[in-house]
Amino acid sequence: MAIEQLHVVVGEWYWGATCPECGEMAAHSKGDSEKPGGEQVTMTCPNGHFFPARTENLMHFEWGAQ
Repeated sequence: MAIEQLHVVVGEWYWGATCPECGEMAAHSKGDSEKPGGEQVTMTCPNGHFFPARTENLMHFEWGAQ
């Protein structure tokens, strides 16, 4: 199963998490939407690392401000 990286724009808000391998922020979905449902999501960081994250641990952040 391929996981695509979300196209992000500096200054916009997203739901996401920190990549456990490299520490970069990875966006899962736009921040103007509800927090993703389900127990777990899979994301891809800007460096191409795939990783799972529990939805209760997702952060609401502004891209480029971290």
